[in-house]
Amino acid sequence: MATGGIHSWGYMFDALTTLADDGSVAPSLATHWEIKSATQWRFHLRQGIQFSNGEPFTAATVQAVIDTLQSPELASLYAANEVRTIVGVTIVDTYTIDIVTRTPDAILDRRLSHIYMVPEKAWKELGQDRFAMEPIGSGPYQLVDWGMKRGRYELKRNPSSWRRNTDIDLIRFQVLPDPTTREQALTSGQVDLAYNPGLDNLKVLSDLGFIVVARERSPVEGIALPNRDPKSPLSDVRVRKAMNHAINRSEIAATLMQNVTKTNAQGVLPEMFGYNPNIESYSFDRDLARRMMAEAGYEEGFDLTLTVRLEGKGPEWPSIYQAVIQDLTAIGVRVTLRSVPSQEWLKMWNTGDWNGADMIPFSWTSTYRDAGRAIETVSCAKAGAFFCLPELMPRINAAAQELDRDKRRMSLQQLLAELRDLAPSINLFPQVETVAYRKRIETLPFEAGYYRIEKIKLGK
Repeated sequence: MATGGIHSWGYMFDALTTLADDGSVAPSLATHWEIKSATQWRFHLRQGIQFSNGEPFTAATVQAVIDTLQSPELASLYAANEVRTIVGVTIVDTYTIDIVTRTPDAILDRRLSHIYMVPEKAWKELGQDRFAMEPIGSGPYQLVDWGMKRGRYELKRNPSSWRRNTDIDLIRFQVLPDPTTREQALTSGQVDLAYNPGLDNLKVLSDLGFIVVARERSPVEGIALPNRDPKSPLSDVRVRKAMNHAINRSEIAATLMQNVTKTNAQGVLPEMFGYNPNIESYSFDRDLARRMMAEAGYEEGFDLTLTVRLEGKGPEWPSIYQAVIQDLTAIGVRVTLRSVPSQEWLKMWNTGDWNGADMIPFSWTSTYRDAGRAIETVSCAKAGAFFCLPELMPRINAAAQELDRDKRRMSLQQLLAELRDLAPSINLFPQVETVAYRKRIETLPFEAGYYRIEKIKLGK
């Protein structure tokens, strides 16, 4: 397999829950669960599970993982943030555990889909750094080695896994950052499957007899329009709306995205909980955009800087940014484009210090396939928030704590509709995932936004 990065964690580890293709929460190491009270959940665990080193999975494992993530030493980890609402973990019996939260947490079961279970004894013996190099999980595959020097790592079948693959004994991941190089690896026979070979390469690969797939996946990509500086023209909602009406998204989708995706008006996709089917995208209307600019007092336009990152993006994205800039220029918004390394962009996004940039691209958070997390991205709740309306926060917080699914869905849909009219961003397109592979691969299931390699079936 040729990839642009690491794709292996989900093959080596399991969480208590997982997310189904329709966005619902499905069982994994927990077979079922119930809400005992507003702040207490009970999880019933799958029995007979063991890690690849032979350690058993029990309620004590869950307790140890959560306790470890809440330790000061691991506070900076992504997973540690996802257990921040938990204040107590009680073992009911060997395969039953109660989790208590500080306040009602409507998406606790979704949060736990990102908390991988690890063997307690091995973690303590190896420590965090060594465990990262010698990971031990209960998933269908286990690490052979990371192949640090040769740019290729290998996973072998885990014979003790409860979801083992019977067709594939060994997977070699060849990390090739460039899409064209991944295409060449596939056509030359070096690999059987290539992730994201690039939209421009799909027809060529199809003509050569490979199976090609292109599909939308979350998150939705956008350009942040901050409202925090009252002196900035972006603090005026009329300007933000005008900029949205200025973008010819349909043309960009057709010419640069090969029509494999469509415009998005709300930052979430239909399979995400809380999606509002009644929200319409901004129309492409330059005359309306110019009138709105004039009404806001900017008939002569203004200058802005857009700072982007291109590492890890598809080859079409430089052209997409240029098309957006051209459309904005047509209504008097003159944009200077600047590119920075991913590490610098990440610091800007996390801290709110944009180093002189007026706009930066971002992704509406799609973690847990829940609109609540996406809404937090464009609210005061985000660390280093770029868009903040304090009057929305009571309703955002209430939705996060609402355990009645129907009431919560309605609240999220209303918030998404209001945010559409507030225009905190120029929404562009969902991410597009492409894959090309040999016909000997008979099935390649795609579930909850990911290709499930452990479910591949091979032909002769």
